[in-house]
Amino acid sequence: MQNKEKNKPKRPQLVKKREGQQLGSRQMRRRMTQQGIDMEQIDATRVVIEGSDKTLIIEQPEVIRMKQAGQEIYQIIGQAEEVSPEAISIESDEIEEFQPVEESELKPTITENDIMLVATQANVDKQEAESVLKECNGDIAKAILFLKNRP
Repeated sequence: MQNKEKNKPKRPQLVKKREGQQLGSRQMRRRMTQQGIDMEQIDATRVVIEGSDKTLIIEQPEVIRMKQAGQEIYQIIGQAEEVSPEAISIESDEIEEFQPVEESELKPTITENDIMLVATQANVDKQEAESVLKECNGDIAKAILFLKNRP
């Protein structure tokens, strides 16, 4: 004979919640939107929290920004590493000084194709097309219009 115990459907058992276990993420998101809290995940590679006596560095964190009533709350999840403030320093070699770009570097390069295009569109020779392109700082459309509209 068959064992009837095996064929009986099992009733769902209550799952014991672990202490401190939160609601499922779907439920949590639904409740937060009902309360007017907007959640957004931020793609971050490192979070640095600087204090007067120590600095915390969190590599590859999970960062979530929550907005509610005009305030922003940042939730950071990850393994923190404590570092003394003296250990973190920016060396002068790492700092690049930005120098202003000179006007001579901004001159565009005029190619042979640009000259040929202007010359054929405006029905002029190559030398004239090249000189007008230089006057117009390499702007092809401006050079063609200048050559077509001149008296």
